[in-house]
Amino acid sequence: MELPSLEIYDLQDEIHLPGSLIRRIEQAAQRALPHVLEQQIFEKSAIADLECIEVSIVSDEVIAQVHVDFMDIAGATDVITFEHGEIILSAQTAKLYAGEYGVSLERELMLYVIHGLLHLAGYEDESPEDREVMEKVQFALLEQVWQES
Repeated sequence: MELPSLEIYDLQDEIHLPGSLIRRIEQAAQRALPHVLEQQIFEKSAIADLECIEVSIVSDEVIAQVHVDFMDIAGATDVITFEHGEIILSAQTAKLYAGEYGVSLERELMLYVIHGLLHLAGYEDESPEDREVMEKVQFALLEQVWQES
């Protein structure tokens, strides 16, 4: 199976993210893709048919608007994933949680990318049981593909 291409775009101005960081996350995400495909829940999940996955890093304001427009839920969130291969991440939420969890912003953003990829592979996190399974897989993948510099 051919892997989809993956591109990350920094579309926000609130938090400075150097191009080198974006490329590093992109490379780690490419390393994660084969593992995500192996972890598919369904024989044919959304990720199997994608040619390209686009990850957009946006502000809390933008992700909050997407959250309302597409999910009818008010407020910012960390990650929103669309089955057509678009993953939207909030840089500000990542910074907040990175501080809260004592990890780097870069690691938190990479976790969000993996989370979005797993949604494309059929994982859900609405129930506590599903969330536990998804978190176990995403943290294992994060350890495999992300190294702090």
